Amino acid sequence: MRNLNESIEGLNQHYLELLKSLNRVLDINIEMLEKNKFDKSLYGECLIVEDTINNFEVKIKEDSIFTMARFQPAAGNLRLLIMLINSARLIERMGDILKSNVKIIKNFEKESPSMMHFLKEIIYPVAIKTKNIYEGYINAFIKSDEKALFTLMTMDEEIDELTKNDISSIIEIMKKDVNNIKGGTDLILLCKKFERFADHILHLVFDLIYILKGENMRKIELLEERKI
Repeated sequence: MRNLNESIEGLNQHYLELLKSLNRVLDINIEMLEKNKFDKSLYGECLIVEDTINNFEVKIKEDSIFTMARFQPAAGNLRLLIMLINSARLIERMGDILKSNVKIIKNFEKESPSMMHFLKEIIYPVAIKTKNIYEGYINAFIKSDEKALFTLMTMDEEIDELTKNDISSIIEIMKKDVNNIKGGTDLILLCKKFERFADHILHLVFDLIYILKGENMRKIELLEERKI
């Protein structure tokens, strides 16, 4: 890159491709849940896209460090470059969560085939809600939309409530039949993983708000927790 602005623009494009790749793995999760079925071809695609995510994470980190060393950016751009490094690393972890989900679905189909319909009935809605939040983050990143970011912070609470209700429903299913315990455990694990994924989205939101407004939302959150 010839100058700092071109370097940052290139990094933003790489980051956007990283976000889109993760969105594809999320779609693969959702498609299997909707069909109540593990799909080998989709699993193969998941592995390939997850590999792409890992490669983008490494490239963004290396290019960001190179840009900082070469151009010695001022505070605003420096915060952006650090955010890209941290967020790319977090997205790589989010990809691991989604890949793990697919493996759970595969095992679930093998060991609890009679409970497969619960994938769509219970897990699918929370996955769709999670996707809405994630795509909201992508759009907010593209448009630098601060208002949309603050709206996403409230949607995370909806995920928490939905997960809580789902787990209660799954526990009732497990109580009805001892044979449902193994499958119910897998369903709870899927619920918790989507909840964790949504929590990670919120951290991405915090970081982007910090870049756009200079407000360290994670610091504010920790201070509020201490007050409580």
